[in-house]
Amino acid sequence: MSAVASILSILLFLVFASSGLQKVRFNPMASQSAGHLGFSKTAYQRIGVLEIAGGIGLLVGLSAKASSFWGVLNEVAALGLVVTMLLAVYFHLRKGDNAKIFTPALVLGLLALLELVFRLAA
Repeated sequence: MSAVASILSILLFLVFASSGLQKVRFNPMASQSAGHLGFSKTAYQRIGVLEIAGGIGLLVGLSAKASSFWGVLNEVAALGLVVTMLLAVYFHLRKGDNAKIFTPALVLGLLALLELVFRLAA
């Protein structure tokens, strides 16, 4: 695995674990976001669990060989996070949100895609 992919894996783990935890705890900001996007509390908490699981998947496959179970887990987690962030952008656009609101999801999705590309290229 390249150094860039390793750094991205660690960074994305930290971001998604933090973001997912806020959704699971359903703090006031998460509650407001869930309501705005039309998600129930349970659905938003499930999204948080998926973000945490994706972050952990990136981290556990950090130093694994690409053909090993843990290496494949890393790749699947990265792809899952890309899809999750694309869906987040879609839901924000559907609500008419401006770029300031959905740019973080777009950037995180692109970083997860870069992590996957660098991992597969190594």
